Amino acid sequence: MGAKAARRRGVLDLEAQFAFFRSQHRHPVNAAAHALLTWPILFTNLLILHFLPLPSPFDPALALALVYAAAYLAVDRRAGALAGLLFVAAWAASAALADRLGFAASWRLVLATQLFCWTWQFLGHGLFEKKGPTVSDLPQVFLMEPFLIFLQMLNKLFDYEPYPGFYKIVDKKMEADLRESRELKQRKTT
Repeated sequence: MGAKAARRRGVLDLEAQFAFFRSQHRHPVNAAAHALLTWPILFTNLLILHFLPLPSPFDPALALALVYAAAYLAVDRRAGALAGLLFVAAWAASAALADRLGFAASWRLVLATQLFCWTWQFLGHGLFEKKGPTVSDLPQVFLMEPFLIFLQMLNKLFDYEPYPGFYKIVDKKMEADLRESRELKQRKTT
């Protein structure tokens, strides 16, 4: 299943999204860069959101954490609940860090972290995969990639599957995605 088909089936289609994710992160260096650097990007996003000058009862960092938690819970109850708890914990930790550092130190930390993490993720795609997600893929990438990385880690550490046969289905969809990508590339060169 190609990227267009993954988008048609929906951002919360776990099989399609995981197949697309795996087809985009096949090289071990790129996969490691994403596994190590995606969550720090999210954490620093939460950190800087604590400084938005919005009315008191509205907390944009908490709202973002809850949106991610709800999306992950919608795609898989067990892993989604655990990922949701991690997001709420990240929100609490980012709030504590924001209070401790203040705006001046926080924005520097956020800027340094974002530059470092994004640079390595782009290098991972450019140098090792020779391709990256298109601009139209970005909404699904921003929402689902942290969960897909988390799901992959759960699988490697605990043999976790959302349901029996999940990874076999994903492997078939990934192969179809790669086949479609190769065919599209061939059509463009001929």
